[in-house]
Formats: sequence, C-alpha cells, structure tokens
Amino acid sequence: MADNKTPDPSQQFQEWVSQWERSFDEFSNRLMGTEEFSKSMNQMQTMQMEFQRQFGELMARQLATFNMPSRDDVVALGEDIRNLDRRIAQIERALGTLLHNESDAITRKPGPARTRKPPGAGKDTAEDNKS
Repeated sequence: MADNKTPDPSQQFQEWVSQWERSFDEFSNRLMGTEEFSKSMNQMQTMQMEFQRQFGELMARQLATFNMPSRDDVVALGEDIRNLDRRIAQIERALGTLLHNESDAITRKPGPARTRKPPGAGKDTAEDNKS
C-alpha cells in the first residue's frame, strides 16, 4: 500500500498564519523604524492635541452661551465644597473640645453646699403640728 497522507487543513492554516505574522512583523518593523514614520506620528499627536484644545474651548463657549457650567466650573465647585467640609470638620472638633472642657469644669467645681432651706419649708411642719 502506498503511503497516502492527506494534508491536515488546520496544520496548513496554522503555517499560513505564522508565515503571514512573520512577514507583517518584518514589514512593520521596517516601516516604524524610519525617521519619516516618527515625524508623521509626532505631527499626528500634535494635531490631535490641538484639536482637543480647540474642541474644549468651543464647548466652554457653547456652555457659557447656554448659561451652563463648564467642566472647570464643576471642578472648582467640587474643590470649594471639599474646603467647606474641611472647615466644618475643624469647627466641629473645636466645639467638641470646648464642650468637653466645659463639662469637665462643671463636674470638677461643685457649687457651695446648700444648707439653707427654701422659704415655706418650715411653715408646713408648723401647720402640721397645730392640727
């Protein structure tokens, strides 16, 4: 019998993909290694940054026209709220310290001894004795 090996399609496909990857990798390395590619990428990045800046300015003008806050306005408002929260926390701590010190002062200094009886306390006993 003759040795009839049929080619495995998955094996052939895997070899084809590997060959394609190697050739594409080689092409990409040659292309990206050039000075022209580096310059063009730098120009593209510069253009993208300029576009973002102009778009941000345009959006800020549109929001101002519609009397709506911009991102910078919202960020500033958030910082103001954070600062207010910090100040309130400081005030609360200070008040807590004051109240604690005041309550300590009250408990440490007892008032004078109460030896006098309120008016009318002696009358009740005298009337009770007459009856």
